[in-house]
Amino acid sequence: MSSSGSARTDRSSESIRCQRCREVCKGEVVRVQDTHFHVKCFTCTVCSCDLARSGFFQKKGEYICTADYQRLYGTRCDRCDSFITGEVVSALRRTYHPRCFVCSICSKPFPIGDRVTFSGKDCVCQQCSHTLVKPNEPIKIHGPSHCAGCRAEIKQGQSLLALERQWHVSCFRCQTCSMVLTGEYISKDGVPYCEADYHAQFGVKCETCSRYISGQVLEAGGKHYHPSCARCSRCNTTFKEGEEMYLTGCEVWHPLCKQAARAERRLRHRRLSETSISPPGSSIGSPSRVICSLGTLSPY
Repeated sequence: MSSSGSARTDRSSESIRCQRCREVCKGEVVRVQDTHFHVKCFTCTVCSCDLARSGFFQKKGEYICTADYQRLYGTRCDRCDSFITGEVVSALRRTYHPRCFVCSICSKPFPIGDRVTFSGKDCVCQQCSHTLVKPNEPIKIHGPSHCAGCRAEIKQGQSLLALERQWHVSCFRCQTCSMVLTGEYISKDGVPYCEADYHAQFGVKCETCSRYISGQVLEAGGKHYHPSCARCSRCNTTFKEGEEMYLTGCEVWHPLCKQAARAERRLRHRRLSETSISPPGSSIGSPSRVICSLGTLSPY
């Protein structure tokens, strides 16, 4: 149970003790309901900032500043991602500021009792939901809609639009584990799956980080990579969309970096070859050290 409040500063009497340090309060004290604090003792439990002249929240007997309370226990609006204080709207297992709970197409508040359609990302009013359906879909614009899961008619209430079909919220489930899909999902051949089951059955792992890949994938020589994981072995930069990738063993290269590496190898090979056939009497190394000599003279 949590509550917010404000502090009141009073003059103390000898019988008043600080709730924090238990010492007798002298001079100005902060009164919060039936408890009292020294001004210096009434601080945030988390960050120790002064609460005597600012708002605060109380949770489990602790006093916490607004910023820390929201960070630790606050609820974010699904539309604007800001913390919600005061009135909250809950719909489709999501939370919103009342001002944010509007149709994503016409920006009008939802009529009381009207059906709310979730398109997979945004909430849409009943009237605007018809614009999301293709003309050749079996859902009628002016007639009743039917759930793609249970085939029953969708009456007044909450529904969602996914995979270009309408569903009861409770009917949009993972094909494998039957978990209700309230957030992100992955589809294959028009069938929805939760992320875990999709990867277990059809997933592709990144060659670099060994994690499953969702979304864009880069492929080279039968190996797959997250776009952020595929880095050139020479310049260590990522690959742009549509850019060529060369695969050598477990390494990927930009074409120009691969050419430069080949040129360097040829140069090193040529230098080694020139060293191995150096003329008699030559030496390789520092002037004070002879690496190769002709030998000694034999007496007559």
